[in-house]
Amino acid sequence: MLNMSIEKLKNSLLSEANEEAEKIVASAQAHVDNMLNEERSKSAALRTEAEMEVSKLLAEQYNERTAWARLEAKRILAEAREDAIENVLEDFFESLSKIRKSPEYKSFLKVSVEKASSELGGSVTIHILKGDKECLPKLKGASIVEDLEGLGGAMVESSDGKVRVNLTLETLFETRRDELRKQIFQKLFESK
Repeated sequence: MLNMSIEKLKNSLLSEANEEAEKIVASAQAHVDNMLNEERSKSAALRTEAEMEVSKLLAEQYNERTAWARLEAKRILAEAREDAIENVLEDFFESLSKIRKSPEYKSFLKVSVEKASSELGGSVTIHILKGDKECLPKLKGASIVEDLEGLGGAMVESSDGKVRVNLTLETLFETRRDELRKQIFQKLFESK
């Protein structure tokens, strides 16, 4: 009987130990499950934060590249406009060589040389291109020398050679180049 009581006590202790072990295991399992859930939540939060950071970086990079592309487009457009203006100016400059045959050239040469001669006063030397002598009026105290090279026009200088009035087409073109550029820009690119 004693064996039976011991056996009963043993079974009872084992049963209690098993129940206690199951409770401890269940508690440990619940704790592990809670830890896993917390880690999953943290991982999901970190993933969401990383996705937001990547989206932000992509948006910044998109904005940066878009801004660069706009600047590059403006640069290319400005270069194209500049090329167009330069081409028109070159064509205009080349057409100056043909202007000597026009009545406007003869009128320009006559009026501008007379004005420069009167401003310098006294005797003057007028340098012109060969063949332009017929465009000039007879001027008192003026000597005409056909030694000028270029597209046309004249160079009027005082008798002592200290003062010169440059009326060559090249010089007149260069002095009005910026004004011509503005006019060309307006005609080509500004709409009315």
